Amino acid sequence: MRKINEELQAILKRENCKRLWSWSRLECFRNSPYEYFLNYIKHEPKDRQNCIYAPIGSVAHEALELYYTNQIDRDKMLESFEDGWFNVTTILDLKFDRNDESKNETIKQKYYVDLQLFFKNHRDIKRYKPLMEQFVKYKIDDNLFQGYIDCCFKDESGCFNIIDFKTSTMYTGKTLVEHSGQLTVYAMGLMQAGVSEDKIKIGFNFLKYCTVTYTQANGKTKDRNIERSKLGESLQTNAKMWLNKIGYSEEDADFYLKQLIDSNDISVLPEDVRIKYIMNDCYVFIPFDDVLRDKWIDIIRKTIKDIELRESDYKTDFNDRGWDKMPVPGNWEMNGYGDPQYVNLGYPWRSQIEDCEINDLTQA
Repeated sequence: MRKINEELQAILKRENCKRLWSWSRLECFRNSPYEYFLNYIKHEPKDRQNCIYAPIGSVAHEALELYYTNQIDRDKMLESFEDGWFNVTTILDLKFDRNDESKNETIKQKYYVDLQLFFKNHRDIKRYKPLMEQFVKYKIDDNLFQGYIDCCFKDESGCFNIIDFKTSTMYTGKTLVEHSGQLTVYAMGLMQAGVSEDKIKIGFNFLKYCTVTYTQANGKTKDRNIERSKLGESLQTNAKMWLNKIGYSEEDADFYLKQLIDSNDISVLPEDVRIKYIMNDCYVFIPFDDVLRDKWIDIIRKTIKDIELRESDYKTDFNDRGWDKMPVPGNWEMNGYGDPQYVNLGYPWRSQIEDCEINDLTQA
């Protein structure tokens, strides 16, 4: 259950901190100081509410939370997602692409198939008794971060897994580290609560993807992260090899391969081929170490300092009613403020220009 403001203020006082932060607030400033100004200083309502990505993420999160908090059965989880999907895409008519309806429909169909397949094939973790939306706090200097972990559970090795469910494209390489800040803050919160560093894992579960462990011709196994809507086409070469190797006729092999590509589901394969594949959710973990912690502690401190310096300049009682309005897009000079400038240098004879009439310049 989410903390109410009075509870948060009591925690803030108890921790002897001067200010409460959320990761979303910090990230807002890092992504766009101007958006931060509009959202957190002026409290301007957003004028574009038809982007679908955040609502779809919420729909998926809610279905998972309902299941793992025992409010619905496993077979109702897909139904919950589909109800939410219909509401977001049809009733509210939110868009993946606002400008191109054809592109919007293409993305919409892929997204639906990916997430539908996730809820059909999700590898259950109820045996770990996961905590959903678990409150966590982290103190840094005299600032206190508070947030809610999507999913937290203790695995067989005794490690606490902090998992962020993602409906986005999978992060890899540097992008993975760049998006690890929130998970790192939550992990440092667990450390402050008494959990040792070596007993914490942080990572994402990318819902649109699955991890397939498949057997190669030489008998060795290999892992691949595959987008769920592309599972069939991604595995067809390996599946065809096993169908031929085991002795299926060309006609039967073609039949099974078509089924695999159409359904993106390995259950359509015959048993002696199906056992060559193990399907899992796509968990991607980031090493939780001193390097990662130091990186984000430095970023947090710098960003908070930048915010506080900028906020001192955000005078909400400043009277701007006498200012003119200017069309956007546009530039200052073409709207009457200053002289039109066609090079990246200032005019060398500004005083002479002020004394001349425009006609004098054009007739020179």
